[in-house]
Amino acid sequence: MGFFPLFMDLSGKEALMVGGGPAAERKVKTLLEFGASVRLVSPQATPELLRLAAVGALQYRKREYGRGDLESVSLAVAAVRNREVGRAVYRDAAARSVPVNVVDMPEFCTFFFPAVVKRGDLVIGVTTSGSYPAFSRYAREKLEALFPECCGEMLRVLKEDRRKVRREIKDPALRKKVLEELLEMAVRAESESESLTVCRGPGEGAAHAAFRRR
Repeated sequence: MGFFPLFMDLSGKEALMVGGGPAAERKVKTLLEFGASVRLVSPQATPELLRLAAVGALQYRKREYGRGDLESVSLAVAAVRNREVGRAVYRDAAARSVPVNVVDMPEFCTFFFPAVVKRGDLVIGVTTSGSYPAFSRYAREKLEALFPECCGEMLRVLKEDRRKVRREIKDPALRKKVLEELLEMAVRAESESESLTVCRGPGEGAAHAAFRRR
């Protein structure tokens, strides 16, 4: 049975990272991208993690993990080679009902850290539930090609239009039809050209958007 995909709001939430190697660095950067306040615990850390600590992007405790490091955290991640450390993080976090992920030790996970594709408000997370992490990376690369960077801007404009449509069109059936047409227009324009600009045409109502070539 697979794990249920659940998206969390990490803005301002404390996240514990145990370990300071390349795997920890990748996951720390993802947590920071989603607004988490990261607490890093490790005797050593990569140059990039040290840089992030130096500029105040994360809190660095240069020592071995201790149970008290879980105080007030909303989730915990351990990227360590030492199985006993991974087991300790899992045991202590589970005792506090804190979601925990121990990299490459699926038996010590209550959640899986997904491979992430982020295009503005569009967020796609992929996991194999610990079965084969490399396949998650492969799927992410395919999704990155399927949803290029411009999708973030497309979604931003569609979000704005949706707000106006919901405000100005009261009929549910008509509102649904207009929203579907706007999406179809955006997708069609994106498929026709990789160089697009989103703009309003003269006299267009709030429920219309034109996608034109630069």
